[in-house]
Amino acid sequence: MSTYNGSRFVAEQIRSIMGQTYSAFRLLIRDDGSSDKTVEIVRDLAVAEPRISLIEDNGTNLGAPGSFMRLVESTTSPYFMFADQDDVWLPQKIELSYAKIREMSSEFGDDKPLLVFTDLKVVDQHLAEISPSLWSLQKLDPHLCRDWKRLLAQNVVTGCTIIANRAAARASLPFALQEMMHDHWLAVNAAKAGQLDFLTDPTVLYRQHSANVEGGKTFGGSYALSRLPAIPKKLNHFRRAAAHFGDTTAAELMKYKLSANAARLRRT
Repeated sequence: MSTYNGSRFVAEQIRSIMGQTYSAFRLLIRDDGSSDKTVEIVRDLAVAEPRISLIEDNGTNLGAPGSFMRLVESTTSPYFMFADQDDVWLPQKIELSYAKIREMSSEFGDDKPLLVFTDLKVVDQHLAEISPSLWSLQKLDPHLCRDWKRLLAQNVVTGCTIIANRAAARASLPFALQEMMHDHWLAVNAAKAGQLDFLTDPTVLYRQHSANVEGGKTFGGSYALSRLPAIPKKLNHFRRAAAHFGDTTAAELMKYKLSANAARLRRT
């Protein structure tokens, strides 16, 4: 978990993690330079719960992607998950995700990068349901994860639902394209070198509030039109991504992006 000025919700999120039906884990929390009471809250919870470890990192602020990737560097666990500071995990999240990735490990082996992600329930700041499915709300097709190029063009993997193995961590380090979100970076690297799969059951209450770094916005025609001015910036990103990952071009990635958005519009 990466935290940053999350004192409103972080205790509730940590309690939901500690209350999972699967309990053989540790929670590694890196604070990204909070100026509120987040660190104090986490310290107090860690005193009562030995599975929690806090990394303060001298108050260094890396931003969410850099902070999460620093955590990936900091753990040697065979499997790891990402946790946002403001969500609520449903009780069987770890149990279900771990069972799925162990099933994949039996099929493909632990030397291959493996990653599992899930759908989410979208809720407001009081946990009242906005949508039973983020994928439905945003018209996302999780099957895009089968093709790393299409996944690079259109991310469908939400970080707070991920479980991945050590090989996926190795494949995604060092963090070379820091303009990408950590979940997208990890997912594309794992998909290119290994295998991705997903669970259709939501495992997280994805809380929407005014301070979200990322959010669950409704996808539709108005939203698509609002993104048109960002096309030049997106094309520049695709050029850099194509140069890094190889075996693709910015034009091909833009084609996949436009195709994915057209398919999303047809589902509205």
